[in-house]
Amino acid sequence: MKAKGTKNLTYTQRLQIETLLNAKHSKKEIADIVGINIRTLYYELHRGEYEHLVKRSDFWYGDKYKVEMRYSAQIAQERYDRACTAKGRPLKLGKDFALVHYIEERVKHDKISACAVLGEIKRKQLPFTNISKTTLYRYIELGLIDGLTMQKKKREYREATAKRAPRGTSIEKRPSDILSREEWGHWEMDCVCGPTREVLLNLTERKTRKCFLFKLPNQKAESVVRCLNVLERRFGKLFSKIFRTITVDNGSEFSAFDDMQRSIYGRGKHQRTTVFYCHPYSAWERGSNERLNREIRKLVPKGYDLSTLTIQDVAKVEQWLNQYPRGVLAYATSDELFAQELEMIA
Repeated sequence: MKAKGTKNLTYTQRLQIETLLNAKHSKKEIADIVGINIRTLYYELHRGEYEHLVKRSDFWYGDKYKVEMRYSAQIAQERYDRACTAKGRPLKLGKDFALVHYIEERVKHDKISACAVLGEIKRKQLPFTNISKTTLYRYIELGLIDGLTMQKKKREYREATAKRAPRGTSIEKRPSDILSREEWGHWEMDCVCGPTREVLLNLTERKTRKCFLFKLPNQKAESVVRCLNVLERRFGKLFSKIFRTITVDNGSEFSAFDDMQRSIYGRGKHQRTTVFYCHPYSAWERGSNERLNREIRKLVPKGYDLSTLTIQDVAKVEQWLNQYPRGVLAYATSDELFAQELEMIA
């Protein structure tokens, strides 16, 4: 056994610590039994810390689990071994614990990716150590930023052959300059479904990625039209300037082609927007919409009972989406850019 106070623990000692913790021994007792300083024990507990899921019913965490911080001897040993490989190369993080804490808090609590946090820091010129995205990912792989792991690669879509005509105006007739995303006011719309009748309607603006999120009682065309009517009342005469076009898929909820386009003002004689339909099985033609749908699933995973969501819950998800610093927007938020566009037309 190493002399008491030595910081480089063996794997056997780490297993001993894990066993004693599970047996509910106090930290002082564990330090005495293992033969280490109490401060060394606290360092070691931090090194082997990981998130353990326990059942709960809190909506914000996206599923019915809560997180408990526990100690794993194996994780602690792996992090120690990885850290040893970095010896001889000075860490750019140095003693900038504020930066590490900021990244951890934004990722764990606000559910923002580490890359997005780094971009936000640079954009706002926050007073932290300057590190590159590559360096950040290397530190995450080495386990130097606790609780963070590398994200999975994006899923790629494959083209499918259309087997039926669209329900309305085809996306083939949509102006080609909309693809450039240089012009504001072109939207994509889709539904996020659950095991019950209720659905979430997601409207995403292509340029700013601004999102409007609504909970609908069912996946019917009249519910979608009613939602567009609510938006038109909210924005009044500006609606047609804000919602120039809307691109949807061929789902039955978007079958009311004329009603979606028809204004509630002027006795229905005016057109409030232009609706285009994607090719069947071509989700990539609503790329921004699909991306935000995946992000919604982080908070409202598949199988989640949407009937339990309150208006406040939906508003919280919408706010999270619109205040997310996005790399595609130079780490600005959708709310910031949408407000600028709205100010120019108002």
